[in-house]
Amino acid sequence: MKVTSETVATREVQLTVEPDDQTVRRALRKAARAISRYRPISGYRPGKAPYALVERMYGHDVILNEALNDLGNDVYRKALEDQEIEPYSPGEMDITSQDPLVLSFRVPLMPEVTLGDYATVKVEPEPEVALTEEQIDEQVDMVQRRHAEYTPVEDRPVAVGDQVIASISGESEGETVVNRQNSTLDINDALMPPGFAEALVGMETEDTREFSLAYPGDYEDENLAGKNVDFTVTVSTIRTVELPALDDDLAKMAGDFETFDELRDALAESLKARLEGEARSREAQAAVEALVEICEVEYPEAMVQEQLDQAVRNQAGQLAQMGFTWDRYLEMIGKTEDEVRSEMREGVEQDITRRLCISEFAQLEKVDVQQEELSAEMNAMARQLYATYGERASEMLETMSNSGAMMSIYGDVLTRKATVRLANMATGRPVDEHSEEDDDQDADDTSENDDAQDSDPAEPTEEDGTEE
Repeated sequence: MKVTSETVATREVQLTVEPDDQTVRRALRKAARAISRYRPISGYRPGKAPYALVERMYGHDVILNEALNDLGNDVYRKALEDQEIEPYSPGEMDITSQDPLVLSFRVPLMPEVTLGDYATVKVEPEPEVALTEEQIDEQVDMVQRRHAEYTPVEDRPVAVGDQVIASISGESEGETVVNRQNSTLDINDALMPPGFAEALVGMETEDTREFSLAYPGDYEDENLAGKNVDFTVTVSTIRTVELPALDDDLAKMAGDFETFDELRDALAESLKARLEGEARSREAQAAVEALVEICEVEYPEAMVQEQLDQAVRNQAGQLAQMGFTWDRYLEMIGKTEDEVRSEMREGVEQDITRRLCISEFAQLEKVDVQQEELSAEMNAMARQLYATYGERASEMLETMSNSGAMMSIYGDVLTRKATVRLANMATGRPVDEHSEEDDDQDADDTSENDDAQDSDPAEPTEEDGTEE
């Protein structure tokens, strides 16, 4: 068997294979016997018709295609061994010539990663978290508002301190940048952009008011930062807000606390844990970006397409939960799937590069995942699925256990562990320091994340049964 190899793209080769004549003849005769078994020829027992007769009746191409079912796989395997190639995924076979028989295989190769001296990666550690009394007061205020009593009123206009339900639209340079229906808003200085709360004061139920305001240049939403927006707001409900007293009764309402001081201490602890987790996350992100800078990565196009397929499936699954089909979504946004995949490509390639660099780092540092860590990850996922899907979660977990999802989960845990190790090395912290990122997910229910009040009319949430 003659085998030649040619590089045709990044981490992709084409193998050209010419099997020896004896092997081809043997495969063709075996194929002819198989054809005459399931398509018997009159006058002959199944599988016993002469080769020449089978070829005359069904043609050489039919016999060759049948022969390639076995011969192609066998030739491909031997060609890989001959060239010492480890494929990323199965190659695509093509018939280059029938006489003599020459086959070609386009084969994607495993990614190649060359990691630089990662010991030189340095990241400035984040400052230690030091809470102020004002920050803790804000957490207490959120808990207090969560347990407030809201009473609809119709005999007076909106005042500072009220809560309203309103529909909001906003345009900037002829483009709709805000479109929210039945948004719940607390009328206070936290509303963005600055001046929004004051603009609503004095409105009555079913009133519509138009006004223009500018978002700060450093606003977190880049689509709104620095823009002057023409707002149209219609108020449908006005509520008075009666806040509970800051005492032991509030502590008991908020959770398993006996005194207000216990509640305040717990809120402070939860906030500190969250802020520390965010700081560690920023350090990790900086460390990974620095690692990528000294890492050379090559991967086949098949890897990109595989990840794009997964990204499309994930997005289609999320849309299905909201009652949309993928085709309907494409119609709504006026794009083809190819256009959406093209938009996703840059992010997918960046993710592939980061994962490959971290994976190489994990291998060099001998980072591994213990069974108990994998079990903990599965338990956390199970709790989330049961909370979201109820009884259907059992079926989903069983499907995951019987599919390739376990390898994906393993990879996620390994990546997370390796990233923490890298960040600790880069910042000079103890390498085996325990990461609190996962622990933050189980923070006390009194965390500010439970608060459902809007701080921005562009980002409303559900409150008291109202719909976004």
